Amino acid sequence: MIKDMFNELETERLILRKINGDDALTLYNNIYNNFDWYKFYYQVQFQSLEEYKHLVEKYKDWYANGNHFRWGIVNKENNEIIGIVQLHSKDELNNKCKLGYIISYKHNKKGYMSEAVKKVIEFAFNVLDYHRIEANIVLENIDSIKVAENVNMTFESIKKDNYKLNNKYYDQKVYVLINKNH
Repeated sequence: MIKDMFNELETERLILRKINGDDALTLYNNIYNNFDWYKFYYQVQFQSLEEYKHLVEKYKDWYANGNHFRWGIVNKENNEIIGIVQLHSKDELNNKCKLGYIISYKHNKKGYMSEAVKKVIEFAFNVLDYHRIEANIVLENIDSIKVAENVNMTFESIKKDNYKLNNKYYDQKVYVLINKNH
């Protein structure tokens, strides 16, 4: 049995916790019912709340296997789940992973995402002991690029035609952060 390494995290304004079935409606209403908003985070367009609930059910296995961490970002002020931040694509051989994040369009540009990502990076380096974290961000996704820069990730390269959406390929900027304790 693989140990569940998932930790609930807390910042000044946020609680980062496991996403459960009760969160599906709020996340769907705040994020996943607007494909134009999330298309550079997740390539599949959900046709209904039921489709999204099916994905949320899969999170349970991801939490249990310890190689994919997905936190719901909860605003302490009103206990509303406002976004998601995740560590995924764990590469044990090279001791690295990828970082992904999305926030509700209602809560964009308020500093919540940078606050959440900083805490997740701290967890990745201090608890999981990763050496490298990278974020692949579509060039047109300016807000996500700003978050990567706000948390001191360094621009490394551009991956040409690395993200396919609706039969069109997009270039992605690669941002990285290296654990200085290694």
